Amino acid sequence: MKSPLLLGLLSAGFLGLASQAAQAQTPVTLASTPYTENFDNLASGLPAGFGVYTGASATAVGTAATFAPAKAAWNGTGGGFKNVASATGLTATATTADQDASTNRALALRQTGTLGDPGGAFVFQAASTTGKTDFAVSFKLQSLDNSVGRTVNWTVDYATGATPTAFTPLAAGTGSTSPTFGSNTITASFGTALDNQTGPVWIRIVALAASTGSGSRPTSAIDDFSLSWQGNPNAPTLTTSASTLTFGSQNIGTTSAAQNYTLTGSNLTAGVTVAATGPFTVSKDNTTFASSVTLTSAEVATAKTLYVKFAPTVAGPATGTLTHTSTGASTRTVTLTGTAIDPSQTSFDFQACTGTTAISDGWTQFSVSGPQTWACTTFGRDPQNPAGTTAFPNGVQINGFAGGTNVLNEDWLISPVLNLSATTFPLLSYWSRVAFNGAPLKLMVSTNYSGSGSPLASGVTWTDLNGSFPATGTAEWTQTSNVDLSAYKQAAVYIAFVYNSSNDDGARWTLDDVAVTNSTTAPPAAIRTNVPSLAFGFRAVNSTPTQTFTATFSNLTANATITSSDPAFQVSTNGTTFGSTATVTQAAAAAGSITVTVRFAPTTASRNYTGNITLATTGATSVVVAVSGNTYDVANTLEVVNWNVEWFGSATMGPTNDNQQATNVATIINSLNADIYALAEVVDTVRLRAMVAAMPGYAYRVSDFGSYADNRTDPDYADAQKLAFIYRTSVVSNPQFTSFFRCTEAQACPERNYWSSGRFPFVMTANVTLNSVTKQVTFILIHAKANTSPTATSYARRKSGADGLKAKLDADYPTQNFVILGDFNDDLDQTITTGITPNVTSYVAFTTDAANYPAPTLALSLAGKKSTVSYNDVIDHVVTSNEMYAYYIPASAEIQSQVAGLVTSYGSTTTDHYPVLTRYSFSPTTATAGARTAKLGLYPNPVSKSVRVEVPEKGQKLQLEVRTADGRLVLSTTGSVEQLNQQLNAKVGGLHAGMYVVRIVGEQQTYVERFVKQ
Repeated sequence: MKSPLLLGLLSAGFLGLASQAAQAQTPVTLASTPYTENFDNLASGLPAGFGVYTGASATAVGTAATFAPAKAAWNGTGGGFKNVASATGLTATATTADQDASTNRALALRQTGTLGDPGGAFVFQAASTTGKTDFAVSFKLQSLDNSVGRTVNWTVDYATGATPTAFTPLAAGTGSTSPTFGSNTITASFGTALDNQTGPVWIRIVALAASTGSGSRPTSAIDDFSLSWQGNPNAPTLTTSASTLTFGSQNIGTTSAAQNYTLTGSNLTAGVTVAATGPFTVSKDNTTFASSVTLTSAEVATAKTLYVKFAPTVAGPATGTLTHTSTGASTRTVTLTGTAIDPSQTSFDFQACTGTTAISDGWTQFSVSGPQTWACTTFGRDPQNPAGTTAFPNGVQINGFAGGTNVLNEDWLISPVLNLSATTFPLLSYWSRVAFNGAPLKLMVSTNYSGSGSPLASGVTWTDLNGSFPATGTAEWTQTSNVDLSAYKQAAVYIAFVYNSSNDDGARWTLDDVAVTNSTTAPPAAIRTNVPSLAFGFRAVNSTPTQTFTATFSNLTANATITSSDPAFQVSTNGTTFGSTATVTQAAAAAGSITVTVRFAPTTASRNYTGNITLATTGATSVVVAVSGNTYDVANTLEVVNWNVEWFGSATMGPTNDNQQATNVATIINSLNADIYALAEVVDTVRLRAMVAAMPGYAYRVSDFGSYADNRTDPDYADAQKLAFIYRTSVVSNPQFTSFFRCTEAQACPERNYWSSGRFPFVMTANVTLNSVTKQVTFILIHAKANTSPTATSYARRKSGADGLKAKLDADYPTQNFVILGDFNDDLDQTITTGITPNVTSYVAFTTDAANYPAPTLALSLAGKKSTVSYNDVIDHVVTSNEMYAYYIPASAEIQSQVAGLVTSYGSTTTDHYPVLTRYSFSPTTATAGARTAKLGLYPNPVSKSVRVEVPEKGQKLQLEVRTADGRLVLSTTGSVEQLNQQLNAKVGGLHAGMYVVRIVGEQQTYVERFVKQ
């Protein structure tokens, strides 16, 4: 905007604000409408009536902040309120010179971790609004730096009085600034809230919530501010106490209880007519309701209570209005909403879902966080086009990717009330499809939700249902059927689909054709368990420790069995009687969940035990719980845990209760009792220090860098994901810490891009002492580039980082003992990134050189294990040098998913990753290689269909063993070298792809080598 300020608004006080020191805000006296400000004279200081604040909240205006009148560049990272060029007439690529030359200015804030995030505010103050009504505001909200990574949400709110203690937000007055350059006009009406105020009026544009995302915060600006009003002090006016009335769900053919509000008139020259539209009626005595009522001016001279009822006749969202009219007065409107329910409807095809967030068929959406919501889409399910590539009416959809970036959201899609009280077997079915990366949906059920408002309101209980959904990125319609609701046969049942997206991932989920059918026959039998595995860890020989898990057997038509594959693991359903098999009767299954107790009874020292607990019954898919344990004494071995602790202590990301997260992490770490913990995503270093201080005998070190954070003094360091080692000082001594590939943001080396904008490998080299044997070991902790959109680019960055790491280790660590561990953000058997052909892992440089870089955790991937709560892959891995692998205890790699049972709601309160444990021993009685062993000749390697081994011994009784990476024996034979080769080649062609260990025992020594089967 180029129009000048009204000269009458300039004053000596305004000119005095040109200094940079914070000044007390002086309210302006409003003259003629509209009051406008274009901020073009910011070089002289803040305009009259305007102030800038930090520490603003819903109950406080905040603290007056310093304004810098000198011209500033959009991408300046120093925090503060600034005089910048307006986005109007410029583009994102405008140089600093272009910006300085612009006479069109804007008032900006650059937030930092210590200034204005949250709590930054632009504030306008008027001395009074006496004689003025119907205020509305308009301004441009601008995002000016497209190099940043964060998003800030802004709200228009208001307050009255000299020292306000409560600010009221305007629903229409919201906007955001983000990495996307641009200018958006925000307009909002205050209704009657600011009418005829004899004291000060405050209007704020404020960031009440912390920014989301990672990296630098945006430069946010306002421009072309305009405040308008009606200005006749003697004009007739009408005032309502509410602008909206929201009714909950109401069955068609019934009438709701009344809601009320008040109406007040002043200077009226005639009576008032109140007219209702839609399925709503109004009354002035709460007895007689009609579509309209009339009131005399005397009746509304003081606040008159009016009553409204909702009486729907057609199912679906309902809207209406109450219009209040009187001669000469501005019309006042109260918006009415409700949801009409047909209690007999149990099939929902969303054909009438043609609006935006006004979902049809009685369904409603509720946004817990983020700007995106469930809304109608024309891309419903087409039975003839499972891929859904063309429009087909209609469905319901949400997408957390908006404005060119992923956005943090939590949104609920909630059904109308379902009356299941008269059903026999109520079964839920639905169709869904998902595109792009992101978290899976959650399916929830409640019997005490009110039908409106927040699903997270106090006292409301939701229970997870075992609703299956298609795999991420499949993008085809998939039906889920036979979700049994028999446990909820009540008169008021609600189901909900819960969507989550993050600043890293935002999937697009679409739903259609939801139905609840009353089946006369039971749904198919099903078995579910609460854990995929149990790990006993080290146990003494002849000890009998136990662990439990919960099994649910639904709709059994015969008894179920629980069977152990290994006699060292015994099962029981009563905790007293143990054996290799237990039986669950139909009656016991119908009574509720079954607690299964597993007893580990090892009989041999220095051995790994692995097995499966199989749960089976007629007509159901069997469920397997993997079990493991060992008798390698932890006093003589090295236990190493790598664990992503999901935004540990972050005020804005990850689990919302930081105190509970810290308590849970401490509980789990203490239970694991490892010697080294390699942690990813540590944000709050103070919380970590407090946790380690409560762990006698341990020390720690946190990386002094992170994504977008060059060092500890970088403004982004405090909120960055960092890497950390915690180590037992009696085992780990003389630790030296460094990093690989490190450079600054200004230096912009290629590796910075590969390693997630500065999340470089964090390295600890230390002396490790086990059973009086000391060896130097290097631990390389990584948190690789996440598989975020665009995923092909993320894959390429991650692969470049892995390739560079492999090259460095080849060159600088050719014979050292080292362990690479952490969050690899990819699996090792094949990549998790869709669209990569062939689907090789981004760590292919390591997996194709498995002889020199064996991966103890690869076996976990091949066994179908998972290292995260939500995804069916192992992305938290361990790779060692071949020298260090000689000390790896075979099959000791374990995903510690059982720790989820130590805390409440592990995935939402603690982290979305499970700890991964590997164990090592320097003792010759447990090592797979050492002084008694030598490498045997083996070629080619990798192996396809044939292989040859050679050893420098000619005996006829050489003993050959071939084992998988997790220690399972696949071949054992005796003979000469030629006989061994014949037996080996007869077997190798049928081996599954993966890594294997060959061991030949001769009269002189033992020979060991590893090979990769393609």
